[in-house]
Amino acid sequence: MKTDVKIKALFTDEPSNTGRQPELDLMRTILILDLVLCHCYLTCCTEERLTHGFAYFVDTIWGGPLAAPGFMVVMGMGMLYTGHFSSRDFARRGIKLGLLGILLNICRCTVPYLIGYAITGDYGKYMTDIVFETFENDILMFAGLSFLLMALLRHLKLSPWVIFAISIIMSCIATAFNGTDLHSDAANIIVGHFFGTEDPDGLVRSYFTLFNWFAIPAFGYLYGHYYIRLTDKKTFHLLTGIPSALLGAAYLTVGIISRAGVFGDGELCYYHAGIYDIAGIIVCTTACISLTYWISLILPESFMRVSEKASRNITVIYFIQWVIIRVMGDVVLYILTGSSELSDLQIVLCVPVIIAVTVALAGCYNKMKTKVIHSNA
Repeated sequence: MKTDVKIKALFTDEPSNTGRQPELDLMRTILILDLVLCHCYLTCCTEERLTHGFAYFVDTIWGGPLAAPGFMVVMGMGMLYTGHFSSRDFARRGIKLGLLGILLNICRCTVPYLIGYAITGDYGKYMTDIVFETFENDILMFAGLSFLLMALLRHLKLSPWVIFAISIIMSCIATAFNGTDLHSDAANIIVGHFFGTEDPDGLVRSYFTLFNWFAIPAFGYLYGHYYIRLTDKKTFHLLTGIPSALLGAAYLTVGIISRAGVFGDGELCYYHAGIYDIAGIIVCTTACISLTYWISLILPESFMRVSEKASRNITVIYFIQWVIIRVMGDVVLYILTGSSELSDLQIVLCVPVIIAVTVALAGCYNKMKTKVIHSNA
């Protein structure tokens, strides 16, 4: 009874822990650095290399349950911290993210692939999946659909717990329908935004599907509902961080040893994650938030300011780094050498260069955006 009273004392009835959360800014910054490395491996590494060694660690372990899902949880938490909180605001945000996802596909795939094909005439490399690549559901498209669904659920005035329960049911349904082939590329692409589809050869025709993955931002929304009411972060992260770290370590250990679920070989294992892996991922991301909080307490203020700036521009940075990596690997490298492959050392050396160029271009974009806004004021 006393324990319940102490736990309740950690929270206020109304939001009190408002404003920017340094630990979440830091988490976004760490995750984007991780994704740059992961995306380099996805683009410049063979599928066989991704099944073992450092490439497997980057792609499947660090870049799997610990990367994109971290963004999803923080996105769900951010829905509570935004000043644009109405259902209509969420719907607008969802539409913008969906359109941005299509624009990203055009910039990182469609246009570069058409250029590559025009130069090399290599149909197999550039044209076989160009339609699918143009309309694939990367995390920006998933985020857009998540905001649209959240707009509906908020319009219905459902509580965070009910929304999370609905998301778990969605994940269970998706687990049952994983690997569906509708015998049509167009149908696989469209339905693949919601359920895990694949073609007759067993290839993935959908990535971050709404039904498989919505539980992650829904959990972030539930977590954020309490986080924004926190009165004592240190006690909270001790209570949540230690158990989640132990459970997360067990989940990672079992998965890596057995190569089961998202730790298996091939894209299907990860992108079409089942309910068991979704639960494990939620535990891991909870531990990561707590770990990031403790790290944020010891980092210098100057670094945290840089982290906040990067976090504010995370969507722009994500967009730019993907375009740079795909153009570098699939067009420039392939045209010059006949292959997109780089060694582990070459990839690691490329990452800081890509990050530097990305940050510089993001800065130029923000300056141009500011000028446009001022000129129209």
